[in-house]
Amino acid sequence: MSTLRRCAVPGGWTAALLVGLVVPFVVSDYDLLDLTRVLTIAMAVAGLNLLLGHSGQISVGHGAVFGLGGYCALIAVATHGWAWLPAVLLATALCSVFGLLIGVLALKMGGANLGLLTIAVAALFPLVLIRWESLTGGTFGVSLAHSAVEPPAGLGLTAAQFGFLLSLLVLGLTLLALRNLATGHTGRALAAVRTSPLLAAANGVNVNRVKLTAFAVSSAAAGVGGALYALTMAIAVPDSYQIALSITLLAASVVGGSRTWAGALVGAAIVVYLPTLAENVVGGESAGNWAQLVYACGLVLALVVAPSGIVGGVTALARRPSARVGQTSPGPR
Repeated sequence: MSTLRRCAVPGGWTAALLVGLVVPFVVSDYDLLDLTRVLTIAMAVAGLNLLLGHSGQISVGHGAVFGLGGYCALIAVATHGWAWLPAVLLATALCSVFGLLIGVLALKMGGANLGLLTIAVAALFPLVLIRWESLTGGTFGVSLAHSAVEPPAGLGLTAAQFGFLLSLLVLGLTLLALRNLATGHTGRALAAVRTSPLLAAANGVNVNRVKLTAFAVSSAAAGVGGALYALTMAIAVPDSYQIALSITLLAASVVGGSRTWAGALVGAAIVVYLPTLAENVVGGESAGNWAQLVYACGLVLALVVAPSGIVGGVTALARRPSARVGQTSPGPR
């Protein structure tokens, strides 16, 4: 019964999925590319939510993991002629192993060195991409003439429509897998480690294994998102994976709500649409700086006013009236 309950999809997510299935047929392909970016980035933010909100660990290097997934998948398709599906699977597995390796190194270094190590990874990643020109294409990166995620013949879908629907499906499966991991026995272990690693260890929790599992799964989520992002956009360049991307993803997790899965979508939408909004308001030349300023202000505001993020804050406000009604309603006579 508990397994069935964990696999059940809440009504709100079911409604969102049904709406998402209609979206590709009512908006343009140009708008679908932005929406696909939201879905793929949401996978990376959801992985960060598992790491930050459920296990109490921090990563400032998920932009590099996102980029690693993108480069791995795009190189497999562009250079070696792979189909997109095995390329995505390879990228996901590689990012999971990469995350596991980072976690092992951080544990051996001890203390709060995971955050410092991921900062170093995020800073070095674009430099490695530029230097390893024979594999990554250097500053020009890797590109394709068109999206690698092509619809099967006979479906009557454009590449943009198929890419969006595929990303929607993968995001749904990713969120379901992360939610299931964060509930039950593993979820209790994650909560114990987040609250107090020493107390968790005293109660028989293998703290190191829980931390490594969370980081590996979180990296896999970022990897699959990065792979689909690069294959859909048909390009990957070092400038897209600077350390600013890692900071932006972390801010998106906190501002959207690191303890909620819906917060991943909200945070990803902010990442995609905020620069465009800033460009429309202040102009193209300074739009990037204004977007980063808004990220910073939103992060500070979330930490001070709504520590649980936008989604968490809205949920708390929505619950207050019902709680107040329950407190004031007269008891049975």
